[in-house]
Amino acid sequence: MSISLYRRRIAATVIQLAKDDPFLVKEVIARLRESGEIDVDDLVYLDRIADRWIQIADENRRHVASAHPRQACG
Repeated sequence: MSISLYRRRIAATVIQLAKDDPFLVKEVIARLRESGEIDVDDLVYLDRIADRWIQIADENRRHVASAHPRQACG
């Protein structure tokens, strides 16, 4: 396997993890920054992906919560 294919697979796996468990990804990034293992501006793209999926999950929860009272009346 070439290095570039390997890197793309790793990137795809990490991005999928950011979608599946964004809170874990944000926590790990914060710990790495706090410990000095990565610079503050490292992994910003991944941090943004995790933020976006947290926002999507929040919107979905609000949508579901607002739908339940209407369903109970009908």
